[in-house]
Amino acid sequence: MRAWAGHAVFATILMGSLAAQNRAADWPDNKSARLLEPAILRVAGSYGLNLHEYRTTSGTTSRTLVFEALGCSQPVKVSLRLSTFEEESLMESAPEQGYTRRYIYFNRSWDTPDPRAAFVQRMKYGVLAAFGLTEYVPSWYLILVETPKNCRTAAAVDWRSVWNRNYLVAAHPDVKADD
Repeated sequence: MRAWAGHAVFATILMGSLAAQNRAADWPDNKSARLLEPAILRVAGSYGLNLHEYRTTSGTTSRTLVFEALGCSQPVKVSLRLSTFEEESLMESAPEQGYTRRYIYFNRSWDTPDPRAAFVQRMKYGVLAAFGLTEYVPSWYLILVETPKNCRTAAAVDWRSVWNRNYLVAAHPDVKADD
């Protein structure tokens, strides 16, 4: 009887790990900025931010999306950054005068780079996604949002949908999710 119980536990663990691996493998390469950028555009647009231009961030390979926001004197800047913060040493250390900077990753936000907290978030959502327990898709990218001070329109944006599985599919129609 004990051998049967041991085999049942082993079989359950094996099947669970195969199912989790299969579910994680079905989602396309979500680490790519090309999948997240359309989601950023959709989130920004749903809050009334209008894309004004693309800018290349000096010293990095990423680009910055520059939005005009109703009631804001200056544009809102959004860019994708690696959650390891490897590129941050190449960027200026302080935001432009009159701007506040926030690093946003899923439901967390930081004023300064916090690689440990970002690592914990990525691991947490990676494990949850492997077992189908979250709507978020784990990613190596977080977003850097630079907003003019006293810009209420930009401060009200909820960026969590950028990593939402269903939102990513809607923003990028050639991607298929298998819920």
